[in-house]
This record gives sequence, structure tokens and C-alpha cells, in this order.
Amino acid sequence: MAEVAIELVDAGLLALRGEQLSEPSPGVALLDPAGITIGRAAAAQLRLRPVQALDRYWADLNVDALPRPLPGLRSHADLGYRHLSQLWGEVAEPGDEAFMVVPGSLKGEALGLAAGIARAAGIPVAGWIDAAVAACAGLEARETVLHLDVQLHQAVLTVLGGTDRLVRQRVEVTPRVGLKPLFAAWGQLIAGAMVRRTRFDPLHQAVTEQQLLDRLPHWLQALASAESVDVQVEAPAGVFSVTLPREQFVFAAESWYSQLLDVVAAVRRAGVPVTIALSARAALLPGLATRCAGLAEAEIIQLPAAAALRATLAQADARRGPEPALVTALPRAVPAPRAAAQAKPRGERPTHLLFAGRAHAITAEPLRVGLAAAGARSLVLPAPAAGVSREHCELLREGDEVLVRDLSRYGTFVNGERVVETARLAAGDRLRLGRPGVSLELVAVD
Repeated sequence: MAEVAIELVDAGLLALRGEQLSEPSPGVALLDPAGITIGRAAAAQLRLRPVQALDRYWADLNVDALPRPLPGLRSHADLGYRHLSQLWGEVAEPGDEAFMVVPGSLKGEALGLAAGIARAAGIPVAGWIDAAVAACAGLEARETVLHLDVQLHQAVLTVLGGTDRLVRQRVEVTPRVGLKPLFAAWGQLIAGAMVRRTRFDPLHQAVTEQQLLDRLPHWLQALASAESVDVQVEAPAGVFSVTLPREQFVFAAESWYSQLLDVVAAVRRAGVPVTIALSARAALLPGLATRCAGLAEAEIIQLPAAAALRATLAQADARRGPEPALVTALPRAVPAPRAAAQAKPRGERPTHLLFAGRAHAITAEPLRVGLAAAGARSLVLPAPAAGVSREHCELLREGDEVLVRDLSRYGTFVNGERVVETARLAAGDRLRLGRPGVSLELVAVD
């Protein structure tokens, strides 16, 4: 008998038995009356048979009818059962028991369905545990830990806290910020560069489009240690390649990264140091760790693949209870120093707001900024600028301080942290208006 840890996440179900880690099994199914294909085999044909594909049955786990029901397959829960049964059959041996590792986004009715699926699949479940808690309880980290994971269709930010015991405090889900839209954007980036260089469009043929999808993780992994990557596809007409720098991947993902940073900034307490723990999927995204490291008072830890599974099996007894209830708190391996909110040391007072090469003086009379800013002193931004309001914010000198006052719907951010009513500014601060919005800088001129 052995213990098996299984992570339920749509980007790829994972199972760990001893030291044997399964290949990720993506939450993709191809529905064909002749037979269902699920997991890795389905993902390998996703672009070849797109009409038959379904990839939301873990993200939207429910008993609603499928758009194309088949005998024995009527809902997303039925697909989840097929997928989990297949994985268990591949990795487990008679007498094994399982610990189910789940994201904080899986809760309520969906979590109950997952438990029912495991029972129906004949899986002896010894316990359920939150993936973020499992992955982070063993870290030497600050009192507040933000675990960021990017799934197939969404990103999940889990707020954890406690000095001796790490407790799940809050879960924030960012819809539409997932691997699927990011991979689509990077596929467009690669295709555009290849068309310009070779006049061959890899997205025009299903076979080469599938190649891009299959090879993207490898190319992203290469960008972790290289400034550029050589992208190559094989087609009947020949082999086509192009070299792309990392910054182009980062630029193509900017709008999604900005949304993630906004969520991180929204859950933080001002002035309190935090640890941001990036799952292996999040750490794979070029430039995301660097963007997170730019947040004030934030240290970054990049978690290895299957971190939550390995931690779960390493201390299985701590995860086990009299009933297999969901574990959302664990003792910390290393107690965290108790955080105390402190006033952040500030630089000198800024004198000007810099935008598009021009400096605008900041005085006691407010400087209004926006797409249609009005008043005696105003900075009208060029349209279009997504997420920027007509009158977005105003800056003014008040005594010995320079303040920004948010007037917008989409938010004003100072160094990545959202302004709540007003915030003090210092020379060197970066001001971002909206999402993805525009950026401006604060400078001090002698």
C-alpha cells in the first residue's frame, strides 16, 4: 500500500506516488460518438479537432448538461469522473489511498462534486488539502504569504497568514487570466513574427498550430535563462523558424500581468512585507516574477513543480483527519517573524509629473489628469487609453507633501499598489492610470 497525492487543476491533473510523478494530464476532452479521448491524448489533438473539444469541465465543475451529450456523458461532472478514473488507473496500485490537493477556487458545490467523483471512481481518499497551504507551509517566509497560481482559464491568488500556523484567509479568482488566453496571445506573437520573416503563417494550418501549442511550454522554459528563444515549426512546405526576444513575450502578456498585479496590490496591507509564492505554472510565465518583485516590500519565491504534492506526501499524517475534511491550515515549518505595519521611508518630494517626454509642474493648484481632464491646470492624455477615465486623478502639493487623489473607476496605482482615495508621492515613484492604462513618472527638478 502507498499514498498518492493528486492535484485537481484544469491546466493538468498531477499524481505523485512515492518519487514517481505523472505527466500533467490537461483538463481537455474530445467528444466523439465513436469514443471519448481525454487528458494528454486529447490535448495533443486539440487544434486538429477543435469542434469536438471541451476544456472547462474542471473549471466549471457542475451537473449542467453538456452541449453535446453522449451516452454515459451528460455533464461536466461525468467528464471529471472519466478523467480522474483514468489517472487513478494509470498511477495507483491495489491498496493505495489518495490525498486530494485542490485549489482555493474549488469550493462549495464544486468541491462536493469532486468528492463524489472520487468516491464513484473507487478512490480511497484519506484527506483533502488546499494546494496553496500545502505548498507554502514548509517555506521560510514572511507572516503574510500570497500564493499565485495560473490555471488554464483563470488565476487564483490565495492569501495565507500566521506566525506559527499558516492559515488560508482569502481566495481571489481572476477570470480570463489563464494559460489558454496567454498561450493564444503568444501564438499570435510567434505567427506574426514568422509571417514577417518567412511569409508562412503557422496558425493557418491545424498541424502547425498544434505544434505551437505543444512546444510553447518548452520555449517558455528556455526564456527563464535566455534573453531570446529560437522558435521552429515543420510544415509540408519546409521548416520555418524565427528568433524572438523575451521582452516581446512580456509585452504581449502585459494586460494580463497588470490584472494579476492589481489583485495582488488590492489584497495587501500597505507597508506590510509579504512573500509572493509563485506556483511552477506562474513562474513559467516570462517576466511575471520580475514584475512581482517590483512591488514594494515583496520577496518572491518560485515554487518547484508539484510542490504541493511533495509537501503533502512528506507529512501525510499531518494532513490526515478522522474524516477527510478539507485542510486549510497547517503548522509552519519555520515560524514567521510577526509583521508590523511601518511607515515606508519616502524619497524627496517630487516637483514634476513626467509623461511622453514633457514635465508638468506640481503645485498647490491641482493638476487634473485624464482623457478629457478639465480645469485651470490639466494633462489630457491621448486616446485611446484602455482603463483611463475622462478625469482620472489629480496631483497637488499640500504643505511638505505631494498627493495623488484617485477620481477614477478603474483605479490609480503607485508602484503597483492601488490608491485608496489619496496617497503620498515621492520622486522616483511610478504612477499607473487604469488597466492596462498608461504609466507616468514622478521626478524632482532642482
